[in-house]
Amino acid sequence: MGIPLNRIKDIRTFYGESPFGHSQIDFENPTNPPVPKGAVIAARITSENPDEGFKPSSGTVQELNFRSNKNVWGYFSVSASGGLHEFADSQFGHCFSFGEDREEARESMVVALKELSIRGDFRTTVEYLIKLLETDNFQDNEFDTGWLDKLIAEKQTAEKPDTMLGVIVGSLHVADTSIHNNFSEYQTSLERGQVLSSNTLDNTREVELIQEGVKYVTKVTRQGPNAYFLSTNDSCIDIEVHHLTDGGLLISYDGSCHTTYMKEQVDSYRITIGNQTCVFEKENDPTILRSPSAGKLIQFTVDDGGHCFAGQPYAEIEVMKMVMSLRANEDGCVHYVKRGGAVLDQGSIVAKLELDDPSRVQRAQMYTGQFPAPQGPSVHGSKLHQVFQKAKEALDNIMNGYCLPEPYFEEKCEEYVQMFMKSVRNPALPLLEMQEMVSSIVGRVPSDVEKHIKKLLNQYNSNITSVLCQFPSQQIANVIDKHAATLAKKADRDAFFLHTQGIIQLVQRYRNGIRGHMKSVIHDLLLQYLTIEKVFQQGPYDKCITALIDQQKGDMMTAVQYVFSHYHVKEKNILVVMLIDQLCKKEPGLIDELSQVIGELTSLNKQDNSKVSLRARQVLIAAHQPSYEVRHNQVESIFLNAIDMYGHQFCPDSLKKVIMSETAVFDVLPSFFYHSNEVIRRAALEVYVRRAYIAYEVNGLQHASLTSGCCVLQFQFMLPSSHPNSINSLKIKRLAKSRPNPMTRVASLSEDIVDLDVNDVKLPPCQRMGVMCAFETMQEFEPKFQEVIAMFMAMKQGRFGEDLYDSHIENCPSDEPIHILNIALNVVGEKDDKILSDKFYKFCQEKADILISNDVRRITFICLQKREFPKFFTYRARLDFGEDPIYRHLEPALAFQLEINRMRNFDLVAMDKASHRMHLYLGSAKVEEGREVTDYRFFVRAIIRHSDMVTKEASFEYLKNEGERMLLEALDELELAFSHPNSKRTDCNHIFLNFVPSVIMDPMKIEESMRSMVLRYGSRLWKLRVLQAELRFNVKKNSNSTPIAMRFFITNESGYNLDISSYREVTDMASSMIKFVSAGPRQGPLHGRMLNMSYMTKDHLQLKRYNASKFNTTYVYDYPDMFKKNLVSMWNKHSKLSGSKEEAPEDVITCSELVLDANGQIITMNRMHGENTIGMVAWKMTFKTPEYPDGRDVVCIANDITHQIGSFGPQEDNLFERASELARAQGIPRIYLSANSGARIGLAEEVKQLFKVSWDDPSAPEKGFKYLYLTPEDYKKLDGSVHAVHMEDEGESRYKITDIIGQEDGIGVENLRGSGMIAGGTSRAYEEVITLNMVTCRAVGIGSYVVRLGQRIIQVENSPIILTGNQALNKVLGRDVYTSNNQLGGIQIMHNNGVSHAVARDDFHGVYTLLKWLSYMPKHKGASVPVVPSIDVVERDVQFVPTKTPYDPRHMLAGRPHPDIANEWQSGFFDKDSFMEIMQPWAQTVVVGRAKLGGIPMGVIAVETRTVNLDIPADPGNPDTESKVIAQAGMVWFPDSAFKTAQAIKDFNREELPLIIFANWRGFSGGMKDMYEQVLKYGSYIVDALVEYKQPVMVYIPPNGELRGGSWVVIDPTINPEHMEMYADVDSRGGVLEPEGTVEIKFKRRDLLKAMRRIDPNYQELEKSLQVKGLIDKEKNEIKSKLREREELLLPIYHQVAVNFADLHDTAGRMQEKGVISESLHWKNSRKFFYWRVRRLLLEYKVCALIRKANDTLSNVEIKFMLRRWFVDDQGAPKAYLWDNNQAVSEWLLDQERQQVTKGHSSILDNVQSVRRDQLILQIRKLVNENPEVVMDSVVHMTQKMTPSQKAEIIKVLSTEKPVDSDSN
Repeated sequence: MGIPLNRIKDIRTFYGESPFGHSQIDFENPTNPPVPKGAVIAARITSENPDEGFKPSSGTVQELNFRSNKNVWGYFSVSASGGLHEFADSQFGHCFSFGEDREEARESMVVALKELSIRGDFRTTVEYLIKLLETDNFQDNEFDTGWLDKLIAEKQTAEKPDTMLGVIVGSLHVADTSIHNNFSEYQTSLERGQVLSSNTLDNTREVELIQEGVKYVTKVTRQGPNAYFLSTNDSCIDIEVHHLTDGGLLISYDGSCHTTYMKEQVDSYRITIGNQTCVFEKENDPTILRSPSAGKLIQFTVDDGGHCFAGQPYAEIEVMKMVMSLRANEDGCVHYVKRGGAVLDQGSIVAKLELDDPSRVQRAQMYTGQFPAPQGPSVHGSKLHQVFQKAKEALDNIMNGYCLPEPYFEEKCEEYVQMFMKSVRNPALPLLEMQEMVSSIVGRVPSDVEKHIKKLLNQYNSNITSVLCQFPSQQIANVIDKHAATLAKKADRDAFFLHTQGIIQLVQRYRNGIRGHMKSVIHDLLLQYLTIEKVFQQGPYDKCITALIDQQKGDMMTAVQYVFSHYHVKEKNILVVMLIDQLCKKEPGLIDELSQVIGELTSLNKQDNSKVSLRARQVLIAAHQPSYEVRHNQVESIFLNAIDMYGHQFCPDSLKKVIMSETAVFDVLPSFFYHSNEVIRRAALEVYVRRAYIAYEVNGLQHASLTSGCCVLQFQFMLPSSHPNSINSLKIKRLAKSRPNPMTRVASLSEDIVDLDVNDVKLPPCQRMGVMCAFETMQEFEPKFQEVIAMFMAMKQGRFGEDLYDSHIENCPSDEPIHILNIALNVVGEKDDKILSDKFYKFCQEKADILISNDVRRITFICLQKREFPKFFTYRARLDFGEDPIYRHLEPALAFQLEINRMRNFDLVAMDKASHRMHLYLGSAKVEEGREVTDYRFFVRAIIRHSDMVTKEASFEYLKNEGERMLLEALDELELAFSHPNSKRTDCNHIFLNFVPSVIMDPMKIEESMRSMVLRYGSRLWKLRVLQAELRFNVKKNSNSTPIAMRFFITNESGYNLDISSYREVTDMASSMIKFVSAGPRQGPLHGRMLNMSYMTKDHLQLKRYNASKFNTTYVYDYPDMFKKNLVSMWNKHSKLSGSKEEAPEDVITCSELVLDANGQIITMNRMHGENTIGMVAWKMTFKTPEYPDGRDVVCIANDITHQIGSFGPQEDNLFERASELARAQGIPRIYLSANSGARIGLAEEVKQLFKVSWDDPSAPEKGFKYLYLTPEDYKKLDGSVHAVHMEDEGESRYKITDIIGQEDGIGVENLRGSGMIAGGTSRAYEEVITLNMVTCRAVGIGSYVVRLGQRIIQVENSPIILTGNQALNKVLGRDVYTSNNQLGGIQIMHNNGVSHAVARDDFHGVYTLLKWLSYMPKHKGASVPVVPSIDVVERDVQFVPTKTPYDPRHMLAGRPHPDIANEWQSGFFDKDSFMEIMQPWAQTVVVGRAKLGGIPMGVIAVETRTVNLDIPADPGNPDTESKVIAQAGMVWFPDSAFKTAQAIKDFNREELPLIIFANWRGFSGGMKDMYEQVLKYGSYIVDALVEYKQPVMVYIPPNGELRGGSWVVIDPTINPEHMEMYADVDSRGGVLEPEGTVEIKFKRRDLLKAMRRIDPNYQELEKSLQVKGLIDKEKNEIKSKLREREELLLPIYHQVAVNFADLHDTAGRMQEKGVISESLHWKNSRKFFYWRVRRLLLEYKVCALIRKANDTLSNVEIKFMLRRWFVDDQGAPKAYLWDNNQAVSEWLLDQERQQVTKGHSSILDNVQSVRRDQLILQIRKLVNENPEVVMDSVVHMTQKMTPSQKAEIIKVLSTEKPVDSDSN
């Protein structure tokens, strides 16, 4: 079958036959044998994986690129972005190559296949074909059909890339994809308005890749936009990476570039490098069954140990209230790890699978090798400018957040900084940069320009080492400018400037020379840090991110970069500190030049930036001090000037300048100990001693020399009377021994100090003898020791003068050592303190006997190092010549001035410090062994030296400037110390400043100056927990008076109560000790205490305050004092505004604490603060306010956050409820200060310590347990704590626990019951009394509900109101979604949604707001509102006039600064500064608040006329949400604003405030969205609220305002006619629809035409013309056309006429005529009208209440008529017309009140008594008529209560009355 070969056309042609013939062809011996033209090789391209036995696969193709040429061609059945489906043939391409011979064809095919690029979801045979074509067998043509099968059997694979190269490329791809995806996700979240945790932007990934059973673990870090850092097994490499547009990476590694791609599959990564492919497996252990998400394990569906098939469910978990099944991936037996009910995290191991076929699991071996060392050339060159560029780029990357992980970062950072500083300071840097720039433009600029520039560069190069040589920036710029000026054509100039642009930029960079360039580069780096970190100073993380989103709208990538950079702030801090340190070391002069940016670094106040801000402060402080060289030269000059002309003597008086110098000299002075001039050496020693012992009385000083010529200074000094050792130490010791010592002394803090009051005898002062000498080395000193120590014996024997050894020495006890030895040593090169200390200790121990025998009290080694302050090591006799660690690096003589002994209750650790004038210690309170230290505090001490002041002015300036400077230095030191691990535990930190010089000024002035200074830095002091500062001065009243030592103590224990007390130092005659005596009129708390008293450790209250401060809130017992401070402040403001001299009463607040008695009833108790035993505290307080000078009562309830974190237990709930009931019973306001953690959670601790577990398998507890039980002995111990069932199990008697009750109440559901009780009680309290709430710290769970039920909430910043914490929510969601509780319930949530009515920056401001709110509210339920006469005149005009255009309604209410007249106020409706808005950010189309009208408190509701935006935040918990901004039109009620209006009305009604509504609504928003969001329901709430209102409600339509449709309906006065009145301005409007809408309905086109026919004469004429008979059609059409033209012309104006016509139906005149408003008003006079109207109504309400109380049967109308009649009766008929005058009636009612107070009666009161009497008589008659049988008994009872005269009167009346006819009715 088939066609014979000789009939096939192509074959016939091939053999030289006719194509269409059919002759036979002899194929064996053809007539025309074919001659080959070359060789062809064909290659089939298939979608088969050669590594898996050529398994075919399908998928899409991302790229297919084949280049055909004359020798190679091919075709493909798919194209790029195409694909292969599962039903297609695996071959999709065919390639052919041609060559002169087979080898040439093969080579062409290999080249073509290598150039063929195919990327897709499937593997291809291309790489395998290349390998086949390159095998020896194929090249030699030695293969057959079995050859390929043989290769497959031998598992020959395609050529693969180097394994480590594959690992590097694979790690890069995996990490880059992950990092890029996270960045994109974060950017998307910001664009949606969501705030995610910044750790999403981590730039380090740990990648695990498995190949051929080996696991490669690589840590990959992105260290730049195009750079990565890889590390594994202590080896690391840098890789340069560039992203390709097709998704690949171009990787530069080891001098080669590789184009790479990655395809991630389910279980592997396929990496393509060039044309080679390698596959890495993912970690996959089928024996471990994990939870895919966080949730709760409900149950296993397979028994423990049961068999499970692949794909079969083995367990069910609950995730976010949904049940999902977990399935096994392999066959095997399931073994439980978790138990049912267990809480699972994402990735938790749920069970383990014992595989049926364990061979399926092959565990990979960990790769332990390292990256190969790079062999290729470096990407970066080694020339100076290339090194600079590399270092600069690295530093820029770090500032942008591209930081390496430790341990690599710090090392690399230091390397880059060193490279940077070395290269940037090199004068060759601009030369090399310019040479490179010039070489790049050779041939593109004129040769003469090039030559000129090169000439300048050569000149610079030849002089580069000269100090005067400057880079020729300006000259090069001149060359370019000069040549440009010669170019006439603009195109030529543009081309020239384009080519020389790089040179110009380079010249600009170096225009200020090398130093200027360095300054600019470092400034840019610091500014880069500052710019980003400033963004994150605004508060919590989520608040900063929200502000950043608003700031970077439209450029979220920049926002992401900011967050990413800030995420690595710790690493950036290291870099900035390194840069600053390098500047200090190598370029200290630049500090001044960069002072602005460094100064801004000090303003960074977040803890994250503390290291940078502190280092910046240090260098700025150091920069303002004279340099070492300057001070050295100054001291040397003084010494030289002091020496006499022969150089053998010196004048001590000339050295006073150094002794009293304010600048530090101890780092300079020691260098003169070794001066070549002996006189200067002696002078240096004397200056040192006199300066160090300035506080002592140095009464003897003599110079001597050792045999070697070494100078020795012998000196004698007397201890001051205030020194703790100036009393007889033997007596002290004797007294000390007689007293018990309650605690073990850890270390003494002074020289044998014992704090005793010796009061029997006056003792002589004690003397000390000292010797000081200086040696070059310790080796030099040791041989001279005996000679030095012998100086003391020589001094004692008087060998150096009798006066040197005072006779008082004889009075000192013989066993008291008095000799002091100071040895100065030059220890250059030795930095280690431990080595030095050990060396000195060893020496002292060797010489201890000699030291003791010579009465050496202490020996101090002064270690001198050039340009540094000396180090001090002091060894004391009382420590057996061991080192005193407190005095390490402290001159012991200064200890007295620093009063170190007063810190003896603390173990001290000397801290590093920036300023050597400061001495900083971390103290930890001494406690009994085994007890935890809870009291840590910092002590900052300083001595300020200066010569005495001679004038008051100089004293004042000195105190003002130096005092403030020292305080700031002390604070800087404290901030530096806060890097210590224990710093967060410090509290009650203390500052002591000892001013040595005498100042001439009034002590009271000092106090005033101190107060103002402390107030300036109050927030910083409080932040650093500085609760007390102590300042000591020597004060003189005038220049001739004796100085008096004074102390000023500045104390602020609560953060808001600054107390300054002043004392004089006075010697106590009885004890000869110095004590404190109060200097001012007020006796301070230290009055009478001894000067050497020790600082007391933290007491109970301070510990509580500290614990509260850790929660950022106030300690509960500090609130009464906080109320007091705010009340005093309110009184002061009231006095200032009113011009009166009225001061706050002494008892401005009185309070008694409310506690529960044994029966659970509330009683009052006065007890000490902090004695509460539950976490709730309540008081009944009486405030004396300007509104109620006699006092108003409130009940205040507060959580104690320091007691079980403020949680609610049964006792807390009971106290809360009883206190709330008290407020309701007395009708007084209830204040709740919320700082809680929700309902208490607890466990029965007694059971927790005793229960046991019955395991399923005791040998393998992980298999589970059966039950919990107790032993019989433990069960007896826990009587009542548990319910248990007795059983016998495992051979023992057990009690299986069924219920745990617990001995303590309040560990479970009972807390929830109590929570329900207080929730209900709060709801009732809101209805009955005024409830005010302040949230500080936080409100959680029931705490949140309680404050919300109380409605009026003040939320302190950073005090969230939440139901569930962010960490708990994150655990449920399985990822870090919420960054803080503020994100869930901070002010940006709760204030914006109306839950919080107001916000406060801190607790103090919050309490002030509470009191301000109270000032608007009556003192108790039913009382009148507090009316305080206003300084804002009632009769004044309202100056601000509402306009037709949108305006701010707050200006209408409160006024504003005058827009046209500077410094003038344009008044509003209410009293100035009286309007307090509430719920401001919520529902902004309505403005609500409280204000005062002539002193009358009122509720206010006004309308926003402008369009506002409603911001809806995105929820990070739902990735699909995004923030939205919805515009809301003004003058329209939306669902939220309607709800806000109703809520405000309800609040004001319960506050019993009169209400005024400035009605300016066009209606309700009735769109579908608003209807769905229940605008109808919330609108009806307004009606409900107004129906309930019991106070006057004034509805007023303001000028240019309008009230229409449904908005009129819900506030019409007929809703509550008894209390509501409506008024309208003469320029306002009211109607059903707006005029435009009315015209559309009621004045349509036909009506407009009718009006036109009636009014327009032209139109009438045309119509008449049309009616003329006999008109032809043409004439008619012309007339009709004119009519139409006339209509079109006039219709617009007639429409306006119609609108005006409709508008005239809505005027105030018509409203008044129809009786829908009470009166039309003029805006200018409205303030006066409403004041008198509201005043009258309030006064009438009071009288009506009295009448109604006398006779409750009277209607309102009857009462009104009765009141009118009383007015006419009292004022007379001629004045009856005044009844309609509000002011006249108000004044009459006020006069009646005054008469009642002054005279005890008034006409109204008399009339009310008559009404009451008549009503009582009527009631008695009614009762008698209804019950005639009790008439006689009643008469008898009444006569018993009568007086004799009343009885006689009754008898007389009865005797004169006529008898009643028995027949009559």
